[in-house]
Amino acid sequence: MSKKYYLVVVSMILILIMTSCDILFQRGDSGLESTRVALAIQQTSLVLDQTRLAQAEPPTSTPEPPVQPTYTPYPTYTDVVVDEPTMEIPTEAIIEPTEMEPDPIQSFEDWLKDTNILVYNDMWGSGEPMVIENAIDALGLGKNTTNVRDAMGHLLTNMNSATKWDLIIIAAESRRSISGEYFDVLADQIDRGTSVIIEIWYIDDIAFGRIQPVMQRCGIAFHRDWWREVDANLNAYLVYLLEPEHPVLSEPNSISMLIPYDVLWWGDVGDLVKVNPGSNATLLGGTQAREHNAYGLITECLDGRMIWQTFSTHDYRTQEMTNLWQNYIYNTLMARYTYLHE
Repeated sequence: MSKKYYLVVVSMILILIMTSCDILFQRGDSGLESTRVALAIQQTSLVLDQTRLAQAEPPTSTPEPPVQPTYTPYPTYTDVVVDEPTMEIPTEAIIEPTEMEPDPIQSFEDWLKDTNILVYNDMWGSGEPMVIENAIDALGLGKNTTNVRDAMGHLLTNMNSATKWDLIIIAAESRRSISGEYFDVLADQIDRGTSVIIEIWYIDDIAFGRIQPVMQRCGIAFHRDWWREVDANLNAYLVYLLEPEHPVLSEPNSISMLIPYDVLWWGDVGDLVKVNPGSNATLLGGTQAREHNAYGLITECLDGRMIWQTFSTHDYRTQEMTNLWQNYIYNTLMARYTYLHE
């Protein structure tokens, strides 16, 4: 109970006592008044007792209502997508969903390691230097070569096989003839994109036979026969370079004018060819230093995939001819590589 309330109670008691005394003194009825005074005192005492009792008990505080748990409404049900744990993948292993890049083009040097070369050389077993085989070995292509030597039947069988030849070399120098169906099959190989090198000296004998379609593909024709008498001046048999900067005459070896040396053949020693009108064939060597359309002895055609040599290898210096054959082989293979990667 507060102090203010206590003072009010005491004041009321005092007023009651004073009132009782006043009545007692005024009326003079001692018995009745005594009784009243006693009642007033008793009431006053009761009030005081209640006041003390009220003071002795601690004030009763109004209990606070219990705290109700906050109501959380149940969430509306939806499909829950559970994220799978993400694995960290190295950056280099991530494949972007973009258009696939084309495989890088194989270099010419790497491509050379798997080329297929077919060689027929009828000078095998003659005792003369193996110029073509030495040229192949110098280029490091011996393991890529199938050499049938002078076996004409094996040549035909291999050309008719399922092997995809990159280069076919036919060196018909030893006065035996490759003719007829050999040129039919060779024409098929040319149509497949195979590169070809032909050494031949007897076109005059077969010019209007089955060799003709092959010559037409090249864009050349027979011009005239080339003969040499036993007592002939060898200076008349020089091979002039008509296009000295052409790759066939400059890569990988630089070739000079070919000079006959210790000649092996007499009589019919070769053929001279000419370029057909509108042809893309190129005469690289011939008997006339300023003639670029006829009197040809070295011819390049079919975008470099075909080379004709219409004179005999062993009538000229061995090393010079080995270098020239290296150039033949290297450049016809380069043309084949270009053909495959266009």
